[in-house]
Amino acid sequence: MQGSTVSNSYAIYSSAMMGGKIANNTIITSGINAYGIYLTGSINSNITNNTITTLGSYGYCIYLYGSNNSNIANNNITTSNQDGRGVYLSASSTNTLSNNTLITSGISGYGAILSLSSNSNNLTDNIITTTNTSAYGIYLSSSSNNSITNGSIIATQSAAYYLKSADTTNNFKATNFT
Repeated sequence: MQGSTVSNSYAIYSSAMMGGKIANNTIITSGINAYGIYLTGSINSNITNNTITTLGSYGYCIYLYGSNNSNIANNNITTSNQDGRGVYLSASSTNTLSNNTLITSGISGYGAILSLSSNSNNLTDNIITTTNTSAYGIYLSSSSNNSITNGSIIATQSAAYYLKSADTTNNFKATNFT
C-alpha cells in the first residue's frame, strides 16, 4: 500500500506478508483497540514515510507479531489516549527501527515496546517522547540482544525506559535521556 489516506479503527492488516511495502500513507484510527498497521507472521516488510495517529484508548500505531527482518523508518507516530502504543514488537526479531518520531501523550502510553522474545532488534536515531504518568519511552520485556543507539528519549512525567525480565544483553549506546 502506498500513498493512501486511511481513517478507521483497523487501517492496515496483513498476515504472512513477504517483502511488502507500506509507504507514504496518512493513517488515523479511533476507537478502542484500534491499529494503524498490524502485521503478523511477516518477513522483510518495509514500513516507511508514514504518518500514523491513534486517537482511541489502547491504540497501536504499528504492531508486529511474529514478524522478522522488517524495516520501520522515517515514520511520524502519535498516540493521544490511555494505553497508546507507538511501535509494539511481540515475538518479532531482527527488525530495524530508524529515524522515527514517536510521541505518546496518554496515561500509560509507551513509545516502543519489545516483548516476548523480540530479540536482536536495532533502534537507531529515533526520537521518542512521552508526556503523561506511567508512560515509558522504551519498554523491554523478556527480550534480549536489542540495541538502542543515537536516539533521544524524553519522558516528562515517568521513566525513559523500563526493563521487565529483560536480558542484560540489551544495549543503550549514545542515547540521550531526558
